[in-house]
Amino acid sequence: MLRERENKLKASITRPDGFCLIWEQIPGLGAFELRQESVLANARKAARGGKVCAISVTDNPGGNPAIANEVLSAEIRKQGIEPLVHIAFRDRSRNQCESLLYQLAAMGINNLLVLTGDYPSTRGFQGTSRPVFDLDSVNGLQLISAMNRGMEHEIMRKKTTLAPTDFFCGVAFSPFKQEEAEVLGQYYKLKKKIEAGADFVITQVGYDARKLHELVLWLKLHEYKIPVLISDYVLPPAAARAMHANHVPGCVVTDKLLARITRESAGADKGRQARLERAARLYAIARGMGFSGASVSGQDLPYDDVEHVIGKGEELAPFWPGLVRDFDYPQQKGFYLFEKDEKTGLNREALAPRTQKPYHSPVYYFSRAVHTVVFDPGSPLFGAMSRLAPFVDRSDLPKKVLGSFEFWSKSALYGCQNCGDCALYDVAYLCPVSQCPKDQRNGPCGGSFEGWCEIYHNQKKCIWVRAYRRLKSQGREDTIGEEIVPPCDWQLWQTSSWLNFYMGRDHLSKKLGIKPPGGAHPKDTGAGKTTSP
Repeated sequence: MLRERENKLKASITRPDGFCLIWEQIPGLGAFELRQESVLANARKAARGGKVCAISVTDNPGGNPAIANEVLSAEIRKQGIEPLVHIAFRDRSRNQCESLLYQLAAMGINNLLVLTGDYPSTRGFQGTSRPVFDLDSVNGLQLISAMNRGMEHEIMRKKTTLAPTDFFCGVAFSPFKQEEAEVLGQYYKLKKKIEAGADFVITQVGYDARKLHELVLWLKLHEYKIPVLISDYVLPPAAARAMHANHVPGCVVTDKLLARITRESAGADKGRQARLERAARLYAIARGMGFSGASVSGQDLPYDDVEHVIGKGEELAPFWPGLVRDFDYPQQKGFYLFEKDEKTGLNREALAPRTQKPYHSPVYYFSRAVHTVVFDPGSPLFGAMSRLAPFVDRSDLPKKVLGSFEFWSKSALYGCQNCGDCALYDVAYLCPVSQCPKDQRNGPCGGSFEGWCEIYHNQKKCIWVRAYRRLKSQGREDTIGEEIVPPCDWQLWQTSSWLNFYMGRDHLSKKLGIKPPGGAHPKDTGAGKTTSP
């Protein structure tokens, strides 16, 4: 029997009147380096100090390779403090994710922060690593929720229900976006994360009090009772410059804030006291707004500084409304969900008008019309195509002709990669396989900046910004948050998605209740191929 013990992090975060402090650690390269020793030393200090609820351990941040965080997390647990393990889906297939989760459960490590992950950096062995992104954070949460219920597997043709796990899962969220489409996209995806089983939320790094308050009001508007922690990064000049230049995906430092930090760094202590004071004030604001805690972090941040932030933050918490003016760092032309309260500097509960212009895409209108006529179960052509599909599926030449016609026509219109489990319908007729480096089917990742893709900044707009504007042209932008889209079924790779739809094999047909003829499994109809994507 594996030994169980109380999950102190879960107890702290879910306590109604509590305020949980997490301290983030970043493992480095190598197996025997001083960096790993310092992480464990910090864990020991935090355990002795008693003010930190958990040590958060990152998973290759920035897409850079580092020691596996499950190894360090096991050692951290031995120091007498709970680890919070980041799990990024950037480098793992869904099977690898499931295996890792079994391993963590067996080790008694139950606290997870579920992330899509930064795109791989150029620092990999002999070049950039191939990204995986088999699951996004929403799909990953569904997997973990299923494991917590007790996963069903077929073993030796018998259904077996595995013992349920007890994972406590957090997710990341960034309210610090500039464009209307970006902001709404983040909230649509947060809605899906909550519905998929998220237990708590940690915000990205940002220093705009009104944006933090925006999240509080959004949760209230939608009657979500989920605990939220803020990211409280002790910001030195070098990190501020990197974030300002968009070199740290998702983290926002405005011109105004960078100028202030630059002035502070000219002092005798290089701005150290000022940045600790800023972190303490942000802590106090989070306390006052009703957040459930804070994740404190900073490059080589010593434990004494963490205690200083906590102590000073608690001292300032009763006076938090007067500190809001210290976090007035809006982005240029930035969109807010709620109208500004000029008296408090925060938000009123009235929703702000959505003024971003829609995009009237001829390809979108054409695609939607074709879908309605050909793929809508209520359309006249649907019945005829459904009857024809089994014949085509059984015949090599007709299947090849149809597949070629589909591929070349969709390549011209959408950049189709012939995945066989088409998600055009889910992303306003934009292909996530070819046009999103992370293949995000449930909404945007957290890395976009001013509407641009994290990977192709100033070259390509985020696919979900484009999808939002297309859908807004018909007043349908809120549909982005309505349905959780499953990950691509790779058994269907390089097959006709049209046939897969009519034969009940792809995710859309399953959603609509279209059954395979005679209950046939995809393997029985020759749909799948073994060719690697």
